[in-house]
Amino acid sequence: MMQIQTTLRQLRLSGLAQTLDVRLQEAAASRLGHGEFLELIFQDELNVRHQRRMERRTKAADFRALKTLEDFDWQFNPGISRKQIFELAAGGYLRQGKDILFLGPPGVGKTHLAQALGCEAIKQGKEVLYRSIFDLVRDFLKDEAFKQQDRTLRRYLKPDLVIIDDMGLKALPKQSGEYLLEVVMRRYENRSTIMTSNRPLEDWGKLLSDVPTAGAILDRFLHHATQVVIRGLSYRVKDSLPVSPEATRGRKSNEHSTAGAAS
Repeated sequence: MMQIQTTLRQLRLSGLAQTLDVRLQEAAASRLGHGEFLELIFQDELNVRHQRRMERRTKAADFRALKTLEDFDWQFNPGISRKQIFELAAGGYLRQGKDILFLGPPGVGKTHLAQALGCEAIKQGKEVLYRSIFDLVRDFLKDEAFKQQDRTLRRYLKPDLVIIDDMGLKALPKQSGEYLLEVVMRRYENRSTIMTSNRPLEDWGKLLSDVPTAGAILDRFLHHATQVVIRGLSYRVKDSLPVSPEATRGRKSNEHSTAGAAS
């Protein structure tokens, strides 16, 4: 066995090496044929490699936090169409090189949903990059100073999906519109982009201090984009909101019903 483990390490079959002892015991106990045994151990190796690819892509995406559709609170802002979000999560927009724009006030779940769609894209084997608009501007300003803008641009053009978050939190430096336009224009109809904005589209000219550039960005970005408009209260302040008597009575009624069902 020691020689087999050494050979597996040399062949870089670490997934197979991890489970070989258990699989040998299973094969003996279940009297598996050679073909069945080989299928099991090769699947173990594939599973480990898939998990590692997922971990690498998730790390490379540089998410602000790991957010998924499973941990999204669909009840708090019921106006969000769960059906629409899960249809987007299926990835059709990625295959067609289309875009998504989340619009709404701060705290309603735009960033969570954008990153969750990014996680779903990674599951489908896609490369993803998450950046706030401020990160994007800093990336280009920094590399402009070192005359390495081509390298920065390649970083934004390579992924299958780029998520640009937080548009509208505050005004941006004057060159910001040029940087964003370059990314949007080069990705247009080639690869997908998700953006989130706290401000209506008519305010983008002021935010970028460049109305014509903002118009050019929106002209391309919105051409094939699905707009998801979210209205409602902020998740970040929901725990500090007063609870209405009706909600309290409803909660007690639900608890009573649950207790009755359990008994």
